[in-house]
Amino acid sequence: MMIRLIPIALAMVLSMNGFTQTKEDAVNAYNKAVSLASTDLPGAVNAMMESAEIADKVGPEADTIGQMAEQQIAALQYNYATSLYKEKKIDEAIENFMISRDYAVKYKDEGTKKKAEDLLPKLYLSKGVNEYKNNQFDAAIASYSKAIEYDTTMARAYLNMGYAYKKLNKDAEMRLAMDNAIAKGTATNDEKTVEAAKKAMGDDLLVSANAAFKKNDFSSTVSLLDQALKYNENNPEIYYLHAVALNKISKFDLAQASAEKGLSIETDSAEKKARFYFEIGNALAGKGDTANACANYKKAAVGPFAESANYQIKTVLKCN
Repeated sequence: MMIRLIPIALAMVLSMNGFTQTKEDAVNAYNKAVSLASTDLPGAVNAMMESAEIADKVGPEADTIGQMAEQQIAALQYNYATSLYKEKKIDEAIENFMISRDYAVKYKDEGTKKKAEDLLPKLYLSKGVNEYKNNQFDAAIASYSKAIEYDTTMARAYLNMGYAYKKLNKDAEMRLAMDNAIAKGTATNDEKTVEAAKKAMGDDLLVSANAAFKKNDFSSTVSLLDQALKYNENNPEIYYLHAVALNKISKFDLAQASAEKGLSIETDSAEKKARFYFEIGNALAGKGDTANACANYKKAAVGPFAESANYQIKTVLKCN
């Protein structure tokens, strides 16, 4: 609301730098700020700050107007930052929300301080998402890091950071970020983020395990897949490669168990299930259990596994 003064005669004291300012000057600056609030928010902020500064210089008689001005400064700045955000000027909005937060601290406006601090991590998260979409992965990581500075519990920032590190082929950093996403998400009941991070970790370790398998490094394959299963217990692809690699290093009991678990969660075609029966057959054959090996090879004799299964049945084990 506009504050209007009853005209009174004010003594003007001449000083070395000109005339002193008065309570009326503080009121005029305040009224100017109010009138600018709907059309020029930066101007309104400046005028309100001017009012507060004048009131401070005038002294006790201007305390009320000074306090009223101080109460408006951070909120006006916040409104200006909000207008920039609505215009999708993210960088400018972030800068001005930070200024709003600083004014709120200076003028003890706890409400505006909390609003700005709650919003800043979300803005940095949004900024990072845009940078990621534009293939600016280093910049995205920097923005996600800023989001985490303002909100250390923000699991989504860690998750997105992990995706960005993956694009940069920084697997160690990616895995650390994903582990943090899981920990923070678990602590804040952010199940969606936890699930996404676990899937990302499981998939990444599966890719690394496949690479090791192609090099005939079966022990490393098993080790990587042991880790993958800690993140994702519902991916049949992990269990299948796990069973194959375990059979390669003659750990038949573990291979059979992994293949049976994979078979229990495989929901695809009979051909997909055949691969598990084949590995169960390999494990049983390795343990000398010919009868049960034959039974599983017969179940595996479907699609692409038919030739290999029938070879085991007719030539190797000579099943009945």
